[in-house]
Amino acid sequence: MDKGTIIYIGGFELPDKNAAAHRVIANGKLLRDVGYNVHFMGISNERIYSNKTFYGFNSSALKYPNSIISWFEYITTFKNYIKLIESYSNVHSIICYNLPSGSLYRLLKYCKKKEIKIFSDCTEWYIAPKTGNFLARTVKSWDIKLRMNNLHIKLDGVIAISSFLDTYYSNQGVKTLQIPPLIDKEDSKWPTNILLKTNTTVNLIYSGSPFALTKGSEVKDRLDLIIDGLYLISKTFKDFKLTILGMDLSGFLIVFPDYKDKLLSLGELIDWKGRVPHNEALDLLKKSDFSIFLRDTNLVTTAGFPTKFVEALSCGIPVLTNRNSNLADYLIEGKNGFWIDTSSEDSVYDSLSEVFKINKNDLKILKESVLEDKIFDYRSYMTVFENFLK
Repeated sequence: MDKGTIIYIGGFELPDKNAAAHRVIANGKLLRDVGYNVHFMGISNERIYSNKTFYGFNSSALKYPNSIISWFEYITTFKNYIKLIESYSNVHSIICYNLPSGSLYRLLKYCKKKEIKIFSDCTEWYIAPKTGNFLARTVKSWDIKLRMNNLHIKLDGVIAISSFLDTYYSNQGVKTLQIPPLIDKEDSKWPTNILLKTNTTVNLIYSGSPFALTKGSEVKDRLDLIIDGLYLISKTFKDFKLTILGMDLSGFLIVFPDYKDKLLSLGELIDWKGRVPHNEALDLLKKSDFSIFLRDTNLVTTAGFPTKFVEALSCGIPVLTNRNSNLADYLIEGKNGFWIDTSSEDSVYDSLSEVFKINKNDLKILKESVLEDKIFDYRSYMTVFENFLK
């Protein structure tokens, strides 16, 4: 049954160049399964971008803004979106993925006039940067405030990635739907069985961008705390390995230069891979025993939800993390992961030491249990999503 076309707009780079792309593709598959045609309009670094098809979806893209001028143009763009919308005769609604306020305001006015529903897919609440071009920082600050505090409450609804965002907007009378990052469990990239462990080495993996490569930058993932804990463990136990994806050693030392001696001591116990393609990252994740990440509690981490948590569990890999976002709704101690106490270096050490004591057979049983769970498969959310759009 054709229920009409949904135009999905935002800063995602298809098919798999950023976390945003993974989220919208899974949501798109869900929407298609309940009867909607979905057209994506994201961004691209390609010099000349022609319309493409990914996973059976039509896709358009704007040029990725790579200068201050092009960035200002991007946050206020409007005509490209309208041209796409008007190319369809049966548009049901527009879903805006973290769309800048300038574009969102103009789209909102257009949709109200044309009686087209408009929703926000809200996955973040960023804080304006404290360094860099003053004008750009000022505009970014106003963009965040206008979008999060004023525009979203005027839309037909907000798809919220976390319980924090869901509660924030529902308390203001906004129609909301809480949807964590989803995956397609039937996609061949997700395993159907776990890899057999042939040695006793505890293999940990961290994947992500913990911070920008500038001194004084905001730190999202506390990779430093993980290294602190492993450094203490290495004094008595060395049968472990931490693989780090998305960051290399030189980049880490830009922000944490005082860790040079600790990292020299750890040596090959840490394998710095740097940035790797997503399929390679998943292959390395599947070969690991635990995915690990630690975060401070602040507005950014509370409002967001870590995609790496979803990907790990979907690969049958238990997660080691601290309490952030609304992970407590999903992580069950000893069943699909373990909480790490980050109150001190010693507490991180103690938490990791307990996890390292798990024997190979118990770990195999744990992984098999994690893999069987379909908590983040998009099919589990089809009914609530369909009802939300009515």
